Parts: sequence; structure tokens; C-alpha cells
Amino acid sequence: MVSLNLISLPDYQETTMQLFHVENMTCQGCANAITRALQAVDANAVVKTFPPIRQVRVESTLSNEQLLGIFAEAGYPAQPFSEK
Repeated sequence: MVSLNLISLPDYQETTMQLFHVENMTCQGCANAITRALQAVDANAVVKTFPPIRQVRVESTLSNEQLLGIFAEAGYPAQPFSEK
């Protein structure tokens, strides 16, 4: 009789790219604080900050609501970016 050992793979979670406007992100220090806060919750998050235009791009498995909560908790309330 043949016995098969099945490997358990971790659940796949889709990564999404989300763009936020952060009005009070005015310098690289602010950007670094935001990056640290986001990566403390999702170590695999890819965070790109653009202080001159107050935008943050996040590639993460976290939901929009979770990300907004992290921004707020870090002291940098954010709004999802929408083109006008």
C-alpha cells in the first residue's frame, strides 16, 4: 500500500495596491513613521511614500479599512485616493 504525505500550503492571500492621501505627511520623518507602522502589522507590505504630494502607495494583503486604521493609530489619518 502506498502512503502519500500531503503538504499543507499556507492560505494564499491576494495582495492589492492602494493609494492614500495623507494631509499631515509633510517630511521624510513622517513617511518613515508611516512605513514603520504599516510594516509592523504586515511585514511584507511594500510602502512607497511621496511626501511632497502627500501620497502613500501600499501593496498589502490588508484591507482598506485595516490600512486606514493603522494610518490613524500612527497619527496620520488618511483618505483613499480618488482622482477628481
